[in-house]
Amino acid sequence: MLLTKWILIIRFIQTINQSICVDLNNITVEDIDTLESEYEDMKCVKLIEHPYYIKSRNEENFCPVPWSHAVDCEEVPYEGIEIVNKSLTDVVQRCRSKKKFKLAYTIYLNAIESIVFTFMYRFCEFAIEMNKRCAEISFYLKLFSEKLTELIPIINREWISPKPHECILDVYKKYEKKNNKYKFKRENENYRNDLLGCMNLMKDKVHFLREPKNETINEMTISNLVCYNNMNYDNIVEYLTLEEYSPTLKDITGDKNQTSCIICKTEHSGNIWVIYFFSPCGHGWCCNECVGKIEACPVCNELITSTQKLDIRTSVSIVKKVYESLPPRCILDGREARCIKCRSQIKDDVHHSNRHIMIPCGHGWYCENCIEDKKCLICKHKKTDKLCITLNNNKLHSE
Repeated sequence: MLLTKWILIIRFIQTINQSICVDLNNITVEDIDTLESEYEDMKCVKLIEHPYYIKSRNEENFCPVPWSHAVDCEEVPYEGIEIVNKSLTDVVQRCRSKKKFKLAYTIYLNAIESIVFTFMYRFCEFAIEMNKRCAEISFYLKLFSEKLTELIPIINREWISPKPHECILDVYKKYEKKNNKYKFKRENENYRNDLLGCMNLMKDKVHFLREPKNETINEMTISNLVCYNNMNYDNIVEYLTLEEYSPTLKDITGDKNQTSCIICKTEHSGNIWVIYFFSPCGHGWCCNECVGKIEACPVCNELITSTQKLDIRTSVSIVKKVYESLPPRCILDGREARCIKCRSQIKDDVHHSNRHIMIPCGHGWYCENCIEDKKCLICKHKKTDKLCITLNNNKLHSE
């Protein structure tokens, strides 16, 4: 027993010290080894014919890269690798033997992306059908929320699009108070249309993995719908779990829109949590290793009197008391910004920014209404000032 505890402690220490570095334009066999070890349960899944993940052009097959970023090559040719009705581990092994490492990595992450979206898509289907029967889903929403708590770090970590789960969270925030925790007395067309909007964000990427049967749920009884939802939950539990001691963040490079520290010029796309701006000029950004190395701003030469830390969080409304941190890459790569309190989408125009952070804690984003609160929602510290951040051409400035 004591030996087991020591093994776990040593493994934990090793995990803290290790760093996973992935260059999207130069995938190595080590990257594949790491991915397979982190998602062991995905190896046994089988892949099927899929119009999004298997694209044909001029009698050749291609698959899209799974990360939602600008990279040098957005498609990878299969070049003779068969994947239909093959297990994921067999496909990856075949790619290894032909030294097609980027293809193997791409297919593996495409499978992860598809199972995540299929899980959320089916929950939306289930919720719509339960609403037609005026059945309560509070209990099943709780289960969905708990699993979503585990999936969001994977979504962020592997650069899977956050739009679908953000959409679902917004729907349930919208209807929580109006309908007594989703106890609808009659079919709600607006609720149905909102969920259909979320499903539309995922419809092209679902069902890449073979499953026992594909059922039509329109005429199901409530008990059969519950069984259908349980099957959906069991699938995601069985196949997709990040190994316990895997680091929660990857050092990912290769994005064309990658932004570098203006002092050391080192590209920091996904490997730091905190960035800094200079005060009073407001120029930035600067990494934590360079923040104390200079006295004057390298952009305007104004004397630096202080620095402001930026600590962005993503709010999650139906996953109670959970705020999943997003590394600074996600405020630089064009993902939609949302207010951490009201969750409204923050839309900037050419002349005005609506992205605010609180001073001194640096938490955000807040919209221009919620930034007027006296205390930070995250750390509860009293606000002494506020800072409006403007993003122009992937460069950050403050006003």
